Order: sequence, then C-alpha cells, then structure tokens
Amino acid sequence: MQEARVSGYRQITDPATGGERDQYLFSVKVARNQWGSIHFDRLDQVAPVVAMEAFAVGRDMTKTGIFRDIEPFKLV
Repeated sequence: MQEARVSGYRQITDPATGGERDQYLFSVKVARNQWGSIHFDRLDQVAPVVAMEAFAVGRDMTKTGIFRDIEPFKLV
C-alpha cells in the first residue's frame, strides 16, 4: 500500500430528522514516503493542524477552530 486515507467524524443528532448521523470533519490522503517528514519521536513538538497542511487534506474549519461538514475522500 502506497497511500493512506484517514477521515475523522463524530455522530451528531440531525436537526431535520432527530436521528443520528455521521458528521465528517476532516479527510487526509498521505503517501507512504510523506510520513518520513514527521518526527514521531517528537510529537509533542508537532502542531497537528499545521502538520496536516503538508498533505492532501479536506476540511472546512473556521478561524476559531470550528469544523463544518465535509465529504471525505473516497477509496479508489
């Protein structure tokens, strides 16, 4: 495998139906060789939001850090 796709979501109550649904917050595509740019032995020094910007990332986030719904990357 040469690429990983990771998406994060939470379950929320849909105000239109009252039922639960998945709200996708981010989706990331990372090539195997890109992982080498992260120093996993120094994760306390890594800013997750900044680190994800080095990869193909899908997210809709306000300047104050509030996430909005997105469509996650599809598996090929």
